[in-house]
Order: sequence, then structure tokens, then C-alpha cells
Amino acid sequence: MTSSQTAPAPPADSRHTALAAHALAVVLDLEADELRADSPLVDLGADAIARIQWADVVSSFASDQGSPVVVDDEAMRTATTLGELAAGLRPVDAR
Repeated sequence: MTSSQTAPAPPADSRHTALAAHALAVVLDLEADELRADSPLVDLGADAIARIQWADVVSSFASDQGSPVVVDDEAMRTATTLGELAAGLRPVDAR
């Protein structure tokens, strides 16, 4: 791997995947149970604006559940699937 390449994000845990799916479903007016970790964001219509909205919604949901998260900006910009978005979520205490 060259210095210009980044290592792939580790896989998201199931709680973060479910949280990410729920938030994306709200933003895109979809059913969360129809979304999978390998769901392509482009096919779902998750453009840059939707991703920004998703970050706000996922942060709000996580805080409401008592488990606040930080959204990795790089993962949010470069993710191609729901699972990659979810892998960019980190617990606040794990910075």
C-alpha cells in the first residue's frame, strides 16, 4: 500500500449497521429492514446532501439511545455502501 492509499475501514459492528440503516432510511424515506450492509449508496440515492443529513440523524439517534457516536468525515465522503458508512461510526469515548 502506498502512502497515498488508505487502509480500508474495519467492518462495522451490528449495532452501528442497524443504527446507520435506520438513519439512512429516515433520510431517504425507505424501509430500514430492506437495507443491508452491502446496499450501494448510489443506488439508494444517497448523494452528498443525503450523507450530511444522515450524519446529523445518526448522531441524534445514537445520543437518544445513550450511546453517542462520532461520524468519520472521510468515511462519510468515500463510503460506497451502507456498511462502509456504518464502519465510520465511532463511540464518543473511543476517540
